[in-house]
Amino acid sequence: MSIVQRAKNIILNPSDEWNVIASEPTTIGGLYTGYATPLALIPLVSTILFTGILGISAADMMGLGNGMPMDLMAISGMAAFSFILSLVTLFVMGTIVRLVSPSFNGTSDKVQAMKLMTYASTPSWVVALISWIPFLGALLSFAAIAYVVYLIYLGLHPVLGVPKEKVAGFTVVIILIYVVLVLIISSIVAGLLYSMFFGNPMMGGALSGA
Repeated sequence: MSIVQRAKNIILNPSDEWNVIASEPTTIGGLYTGYATPLALIPLVSTILFTGILGISAADMMGLGNGMPMDLMAISGMAAFSFILSLVTLFVMGTIVRLVSPSFNGTSDKVQAMKLMTYASTPSWVVALISWIPFLGALLSFAAIAYVVYLIYLGLHPVLGVPKEKVAGFTVVIILIYVVLVLIISSIVAGLLYSMFFGNPMMGGALSGA
């Protein structure tokens, strides 16, 4: 099945598509090379094209773009970093879901867990095509996040065999784990950026002497 068809099916007809996905043979490497990486490139390319090259951003179009201007190289670097981080986060979440699944009477299968998190992430990647549009982009980005949660909810039973009465609880746990993971990663990234820009003695001296 093509990437486009799979993305279309999981977004428009998720219940049936999860049943197909559940019994579909694949590997973690295949999920990454055949689906996750190509779709994760959408936000990367979109950011570089619309924000970096064309200079378009939702904040600027709404009159909120009063932050520090960034050149194309900086924007491209941040987009590439976000691309790598999204794939790493996907793997970590898949691993955690596999480890937690038995607590909800689900299977502890690493491939099945990665299937769930990979295909459920589809809306968050696809929405990047229009997320730069003011108002509409923001609304659809929030809707995409909500739909990711809904896709996880629908996929837990067919993909990981979680009993239906425990699906809601497991979904909440996954959301909480993701929030904590994002907070941890954000803190690490913020620390690295702070060290990069303010931890350098020469830069610190230049800033203090300015």
